[in-house]
Amino acid sequence: MMNSTPDPIRIFIGSSPKNTIEEAVFRYTLQKYTKSAIEVHVINGQAGTATNLTTGEVKKLPLNLINRIPGATAFSLGRWAIPEWCGYRGKAIYCDSDQVLLADLAELWNFDLSGCALAAVPVKQAKSASAYIDSYLQTYLNVNDDYYLASVMLIDCEKAAKFSLSSLIDEMDRKVFSMSDLMYLGEKFRQYLNIEVKTLPSEWNHLDYVDETSKLVHFTNLDSQPWRFHHHPIAKFWEDLFLEAIAQNALSQDTVKTAYANGWITARMKAIAIQNQSYPESINQIWRRWSRIRLAIARFVTHQIKRVRFVWSRFTARSTSVGNAEI
Repeated sequence: MMNSTPDPIRIFIGSSPKNTIEEAVFRYTLQKYTKSAIEVHVINGQAGTATNLTTGEVKKLPLNLINRIPGATAFSLGRWAIPEWCGYRGKAIYCDSDQVLLADLAELWNFDLSGCALAAVPVKQAKSASAYIDSYLQTYLNVNDDYYLASVMLIDCEKAAKFSLSSLIDEMDRKVFSMSDLMYLGEKFRQYLNIEVKTLPSEWNHLDYVDETSKLVHFTNLDSQPWRFHHHPIAKFWEDLFLEAIAQNALSQDTVKTAYANGWITARMKAIAIQNQSYPESINQIWRRWSRIRLAIARFVTHQIKRVRFVWSRFTARSTSVGNAEI
């Protein structure tokens, strides 16, 4: 008798010990909005492992490979081991931990890859808060090449058998393509491996931005993530999900306290977690608004200092030039 039970949706979440809070909120939203069974694997970029949260099975990168990609690089590159960890069979979804889901994950899982190895949102089609575009994406917007956001990917593991993480690192060492080419699925990376990337609708990776079309929101700007700062423009949106996760026992008070003790979240996050719904929203609003004002002042002052330094450098250069001419 054939087994009619469909395979669970297989998702790998890029994380680390310091990401436990946002990871827990993300996993809560996966369960909240998805009706199908989900098989969650958490990639610990620090340890170079992927843990199946259902079975407890832990898959590791070879020790010699971990030594080649220490620290933040390991966190970034762990996603490229997913096809190997899956035995180059079936599909997998990759997401960073600093995201929240707002739609049924089955929609992404069943997205038609049309024979492509990967699907991701093109950088040029991304919806994003202006601050993130100005600070991080301009390099990839003002070029002829097409780049993609590898922070959310649907992967055909069989078609991705053209590469392994070890081979990708070897090719970067040989300067065949750069880290940026790899992490943004650039043309050199695609051409060398002869793979195509299917365009994923932008609503599957809205960057620090939410609207009625959003299916997944990515809090990607490290300078404004709402669990670490107070000034994010949609902080309340994330905080509401944070409190929901606590209320639904998807996030424990002990985990929150540990995160605060390690400096991974702000005192305000700890306070609203402990008091939950009784925490006055008026105080929260004042806290967030004052933080945004301070940030705006700091940015204005920094900009003015840069302008003064630029004018002064031009003035001194001109004075030196005039002095030399008189001599």
